[in-house]
Amino acid sequence: MQIIELKPNAKILVIQLRRIGDVLLTTPVLRALRRKFNEARIDFLVEKPGAEILAGNPYVNNLLIYDKKDQWQWIRRIRAEKYDLILDYLGNPRTAWIVGSSGAKHRIGFTRLGRDFVYSIKVKPDPVPKYVPAHKLDLLKPLGIESNNVGLDLVISDQAKERIQGFLAKEKISTADFLVGISPTSRRPARRWLKQGFAEIADYLMQKYNAKVVFLWGPGEETYIDDVISLMKKRPLKSPALTIGESVALTSALKLFIGNDNGPMHIAQGLNIPSVVIFGPTQSANWSEPNPNNIVVKADIPCLECNKQECDCMCCMERTTVPMVEEAIKKVVPL
Repeated sequence: MQIIELKPNAKILVIQLRRIGDVLLTTPVLRALRRKFNEARIDFLVEKPGAEILAGNPYVNNLLIYDKKDQWQWIRRIRAEKYDLILDYLGNPRTAWIVGSSGAKHRIGFTRLGRDFVYSIKVKPDPVPKYVPAHKLDLLKPLGIESNNVGLDLVISDQAKERIQGFLAKEKISTADFLVGISPTSRRPARRWLKQGFAEIADYLMQKYNAKVVFLWGPGEETYIDDVISLMKKRPLKSPALTIGESVALTSALKLFIGNDNGPMHIAQGLNIPSVVIFGPTQSANWSEPNPNNIVVKADIPCLECNKQECDCMCCMERTTVPMVEEAIKKVVPL
């Protein structure tokens, strides 16, 4: 493989427009780029929600908040910057258009049928399932960068810390308490374990472990959380409405995270919080960090990892039982 040589003060653009979890999983790329090109200017093109997860990231010079309402404006702006290198991690029609019109000498992306003609260098995805950050790091090989450091980078602001400290103090929660965060939501219906299941697990934790349980939620999810809580015998906590930065701060206070394959799961694992995650239509090898403290729970059925976003059957979730999740909890938090 021919290795690209860049000048020390090269201008580099990384593109990952969405989602919060996908943006977070790109942070090992930024760290590896900065280590190789310490004097380079590294910019990141991202949509607004994802930008919040990169707030304070020490490896990025500029966050460019993309607005799809004016595609031509962004094409002109990116072209005017005269980037030496662009790395496209989304590879959809919009980003392909931006990359193809950028004028950048070096344009790297994964091979994608019908769109990869815009890249000057195409990288064939590894067919072997592996954690997504490791997959993303493969795109750096044409730069002579070989890295297996898949740890995620999250920065917690003092303001976010203060907000969460106030919430925990109000609820009389101290660092000695066994605080468990539960995230039963997902924007993909097929990834949601049963509401009743999460309710029973929350009751189990409060009874068997004397845990303080807090339900985590984001915009548009509060009613769903209320439905889960209504099925419980005990009374848990519900987080207030939080910014993404404040959600990171609250997650950092947890002793255990339980949830679906979703954005909060990536935040928990990025903060090295022990996690128990229910998987169904998605590949756990891709989306859960390989770590003894990250336990994956999934049913043994033929249609597992079907990658469906919605499902009439929901067999994988129906056949994931409360005892299975309880056993997973015991692996990271023995009674």
